[in-house]
Amino acid sequence: MLVRFTAVGLIGVSVLELVLYTGVCFLHRQIPQVSHGLLLFIPLVLGIVVLVKAKAIAEWIANKFD
Repeated sequence: MLVRFTAVGLIGVSVLELVLYTGVCFLHRQIPQVSHGLLLFIPLVLGIVVLVKAKAIAEWIANKFD
């Protein structure tokens, strides 16, 4: 459950940062930079990967604590 919560948190933070960045660019009438957008997109991809592999990651962590 903790692994899934972490993955959803990463996804949520990434989406929030992307929305805020595009909003600020819109307010300042600037074109969003692709490189900055890609950097903000990395946690979204990591969150999706962790969410897909949540069971395997949780088992790996449980084995490390045993």
